[in-house]
Amino acid sequence: MRLLVLILLTILQLSLFSQSILHFSTFQSSPWLGSARYTATGGALSALGNDASSIMDNPANAATYRAGEISISGMTQNIINDGLQQDASLPQFHFGSAKDIKGGVFSFSFDFRQSKWKPAPWRQEQLSPNSSKVDNWLETAKNNTPESLLEEGNYQAYGAYQAYILEYDTALGWYPLAQGLPEQNLTSLTREIVKNQTQITGAIRLQNIALGYGFEFFNQRTIDALTINENGFSPAGITKSYSMNLTDSAQINGFRVRLGSVVRLTKSWRWGTYWTSASVAKMNWKYNLLFNSSFYDADNDEAFEQYQNVKFQVINPQSIGTSLAYVFERRGFISAEYKYYAKIKLPIQNPIDWSGVGDEISKELKSINEFKFGSELRKGIWSYRAGYRHSGNGSIFSDHSSYNQYSIGMGMRGSFWNLDLALSHTTRNGSVYHPINSEPWNLISSQTAFITTYSLRLR
Repeated sequence: MRLLVLILLTILQLSLFSQSILHFSTFQSSPWLGSARYTATGGALSALGNDASSIMDNPANAATYRAGEISISGMTQNIINDGLQQDASLPQFHFGSAKDIKGGVFSFSFDFRQSKWKPAPWRQEQLSPNSSKVDNWLETAKNNTPESLLEEGNYQAYGAYQAYILEYDTALGWYPLAQGLPEQNLTSLTREIVKNQTQITGAIRLQNIALGYGFEFFNQRTIDALTINENGFSPAGITKSYSMNLTDSAQINGFRVRLGSVVRLTKSWRWGTYWTSASVAKMNWKYNLLFNSSFYDADNDEAFEQYQNVKFQVINPQSIGTSLAYVFERRGFISAEYKYYAKIKLPIQNPIDWSGVGDEISKELKSINEFKFGSELRKGIWSYRAGYRHSGNGSIFSDHSSYNQYSIGMGMRGSFWNLDLALSHTTRNGSVYHPINSEPWNLISSQTAFITTYSLRLR
């Protein structure tokens, strides 16, 4: 167990990325995609309803339907600079029913929503670099023996030694088998976040108020994959090239409860509030470090791998939100919404041996403030929409969960059906320490998603 703790602490203390914080900070970041109408209005619909995705924010919105409805959304995302990268998915499915009761309406809803973010990899290529990762590892080793490196948890230097990138001699200390500087190096970071939610909702609407209860099962997965390649070392040495691949991933699943309300304050004003409970979830955390070396003697290539698979019980934070909307009768609306995620103070609940690691993670995490703004203009059977959404940082590393989302869309309404379209552009900005030279490395990524939703009223 001591070795496992050292491994995790090493991950947390990497000056490169502090990658593992990503898994915990994404728990605090709400999904950013859904149905076309929801996405086009920035998600600011929790005081209005009549949308499947809004039910998964505020369960009281299930009661705003006057009839049963089924809807399905399709999405193509990740439109990047070099063209359209096909990545189709199903961001939203909804089935709901409504039944008139004395003085109001009772509604039942079954909903699924997926948000998926996979930008183009962050890459940096350098020709004739003035530093080498081999030199950095050599400096880190500080003439310690391989055994002492392993005991201290210096796994990158130890892995480099095992892969014959570095060598150790009791008389000479450490020395590189890769002589001089490489001709080029390539550093790449690939990141993916997928959030799946399935919710069963019950709600009741009376004259001027709707109340709802939602029970949700969630499944999330995150991955960071770092690759470093250096090649073209001097033929006077032994090592011709090497690569390091570090994959840090996690999958989490659990349950949580939602409560919500929507109040009609006046003929035009709507007010919504909702709360999501904290919950204990199961996490499977995987860490894989792989070194590969290629020598001028091609028959003597070497590889070294470290792999860990650890299971935890973790805490998902509670959140609370409120929204206000002004409705222009038969002409549209404007709305604003605020959501707050509390800081996770005890990220790891079990096993108890990892409580110290959980304390270290908690120091990196922060609470989150989220803002949404949306509008809709109706002209006959057509609707035109626009929205903006901002989410703050989930940790001290701004690229982990902060983002800005800009959206537009339109819809067409028939007698028993709706067709909605949305175009959304999400940007995330952050910086990390470059894994080669430890200088600040700006990470700017974007995702453009096109969503279509078709809805059919059942009566």
